Amino acid sequence: MIYRKFWIINSKGERWDLTEHDLLTFLNNPAGLGLKKTIDSVRYGERAVKTSETYDIPAPSGELLFYDAANMDRYHMYNLFCRFIVNTPLVLHYKTPNNLFTLECEVSDLQKTETKDDNIMRCNVTFTGLGFWKGETLTLTGTSNTYTIENDSDFPVGFEITVEGSLTNPYFTLEQDGELYGEAKFDDATAFSSVYVNSNDGEQNVELMQGTSVIPNPLSYQDLSISNGSIYVTFVKLARGESTLTIGMDSGSISKVTVVYTPQYRSV
Repeated sequence: MIYRKFWIINSKGERWDLTEHDLLTFLNNPAGLGLKKTIDSVRYGERAVKTSETYDIPAPSGELLFYDAANMDRYHMYNLFCRFIVNTPLVLHYKTPNNLFTLECEVSDLQKTETKDDNIMRCNVTFTGLGFWKGETLTLTGTSNTYTIENDSDFPVGFEITVEGSLTNPYFTLEQDGELYGEAKFDDATAFSSVYVNSNDGEQNVELMQGTSVIPNPLSYQDLSISNGSIYVTFVKLARGESTLTIGMDSGSISKVTVVYTPQYRSV
């Protein structure tokens, strides 16, 4: 019985299984699922004081085994795999008995070897991550003003929030242990029908609607006066642990709130 499984999805949505024995490719001796970090320090006498640390992006590796089949030999399987991985980015899936993790990546090293007496082509492979491991995406929905959000990631992560209703000068705040660490506010004399903020890295975006019309240049509606130099404005990330999200407005009502976030991990 296989207790953990690997497979890849390419940018075309095609799937390549790596741990199914009845298929023709198997990922042997998987490695690189732990973590690695670089620590900089300053020496003071007989001890060192850490000045910074940087975690390496994951780079899982292993040995790909290509087998023969009745209608396809291992050389042809290898060539098909090479055609498969050029459709990037790839998403490597890693499933344990209790969890599913994904890693956006590319194959950075694939070493083709000659076959041995067992008629298996053995190729060392490295998947270079384009970010950290992700857990399963979580979604919260409701109609209230206050929500408790649990982020069990190894570090703060971005999220998406959509607030619908009749919203005059709406805002949201994030607190942890009673301390405010993030806030966003949008001002206009006319009520918004929808406010959308995405603070994920590489996806940061704001979309405002009045009625059924999308408002151009939405960032100009930010109320930056709320910044006091110690909190993040608009594109705040969810802190590790439990946070309280509060949504308010000068006047109006909420018809629906949707919060979407994906936990991330340095090691799986």
